[in-house]
Amino acid sequence: MHPAAHLRSSLTISHVLFFVVGLTVTAIVGAEQPLPEQGSTAAPGDVLAASQANGRFAIDLYHRLAEEESGKNMFLSPFSVSLALTMTAEGAVDQTLDQMTDVLHITKGDLARIHPGQHALQRSAIPQVPPEVVKRLTTLRAQLKGANYRTKAFEIVQQFREAEASSETGQKLADEINALLKRTSAYELQIANALWLEKTYSIQPSFLTVLKPNYGAVLFPVDFKQRAEPVRLQINQWVAQQTNDRIQDLLAPRSITDQTTLVITNAVYFKGDWAQPFEPSQTRPESFQVSNDQSIKLSMMRQWNRDSVSYGAFVANGDLFPTPREVRIDLKDDDSSLYPDKDGHTMLSLGYQGGKIQMVFLVPQSATGLADLETSLTYEKLKRWIDQLESRTVDLSIPKYKLESTHHLTKTLQSLGMVRAFVDPGQDPHGAQFDKLVATARPEDRLYISDVLHKTFVEVSEIGTEAAAATAVLTKSAAEPRPDLPKTRPFNPIFKANKPFVFLIRDRETANILFMGRYVSPKS
Repeated sequence: MHPAAHLRSSLTISHVLFFVVGLTVTAIVGAEQPLPEQGSTAAPGDVLAASQANGRFAIDLYHRLAEEESGKNMFLSPFSVSLALTMTAEGAVDQTLDQMTDVLHITKGDLARIHPGQHALQRSAIPQVPPEVVKRLTTLRAQLKGANYRTKAFEIVQQFREAEASSETGQKLADEINALLKRTSAYELQIANALWLEKTYSIQPSFLTVLKPNYGAVLFPVDFKQRAEPVRLQINQWVAQQTNDRIQDLLAPRSITDQTTLVITNAVYFKGDWAQPFEPSQTRPESFQVSNDQSIKLSMMRQWNRDSVSYGAFVANGDLFPTPREVRIDLKDDDSSLYPDKDGHTMLSLGYQGGKIQMVFLVPQSATGLADLETSLTYEKLKRWIDQLESRTVDLSIPKYKLESTHHLTKTLQSLGMVRAFVDPGQDPHGAQFDKLVATARPEDRLYISDVLHKTFVEVSEIGTEAAAATAVLTKSAAEPRPDLPKTRPFNPIFKANKPFVFLIRDRETANILFMGRYVSPKS
């Protein structure tokens, strides 16, 4: 096993969002380029407005993708997409701006207050790590990557003594990284933003005035016109570095051309362990109900009498099901009267170390109930349900799983109402209007979005979760109560995610949804 495998298993989240060929936005998660400590001053109402806008957009985006990818596993980072599009909207005007803000659930005229709200949401989620520690972690990770590469190279040529020595060096580096992480915070979360601009273009100063303080955006002049392919590789390398190599080759060959003008990159990196990890010896094969008449064996992680878990159950109309705390002594814990009927669902929240970030599971009572649950899901319902979860002792089982997804979001965003941003202004007088983004007097240099690509990765294990996401947006320039029973006993609900379910990762304090997905089948 290589040294990297000995690193603390955790939740790692990365994103990349691009608007390529004229306008490219990239959302990446990485620890090397943190947001500025100070941004535009955000009032409490600004933070709430940004969180609510992100949440409503998250549910809209999830709904559309759930319809388009029916019956499939799915994972996305709506926060990544929202951040990138919010930054891009700052460069839009007129109908293009109106459509973008409508889709993003930003009240007309409120974009200026959403930016500091987004900044506050990002800063709130980031644990405060001294700059010197961040720098040391960056150096150690680069050295560990080199050691792992050398180990593999020695193994290929069967120089096993050298491979062992290189592996030992890597293990020492991994041990130092883990020791630093344990001393600094319960988890890592860093955010980075960069703009890659064709060097012959000038960006509007007012655009940078917003992006720099609120998103910490750094501007890099590049030569798209003469060196499109090397720049593509450069951006891909940056993405891989920021996402701990989980997102490779985000931009495919020929996705960057000599017409590319700007790439805006936003990166978020999260790493954390479960507050109470699962014991691997308790993981065993169990049945996962793919449908009412079909099940598949997969590895289920289990914890009996797990205390301090946030649990709740809900009936079909969304009302809270009165889960008792004591039951008749003759009732078994799996008695159907103790849970909603087949049209209801149960929910569970598991926290990561530090208590700030949580993963929430929504599991229908029926193996075929996922579609109805998804259809009924709204941002307001989701928040109300989470607020109604109670701290309980629970017997829980959740699967180990790994998902990788690629989503082309152009048609999805258009179906939500973001239409004009994708229209070539060189072909249609009603084309995209990004006049506040790049300074140009030539009509042929006007920008539009040509494609949106979103790539994601998530792996859930006994120790924690590792996830990464990358989004690319490609653009071109123009061309009930308890009865009084005599004999009762305490009741611990059974929570089993053994049928298709929805899951999400969110900031508990701000209610901001970072990731969202569904697990349908290990063979989806």
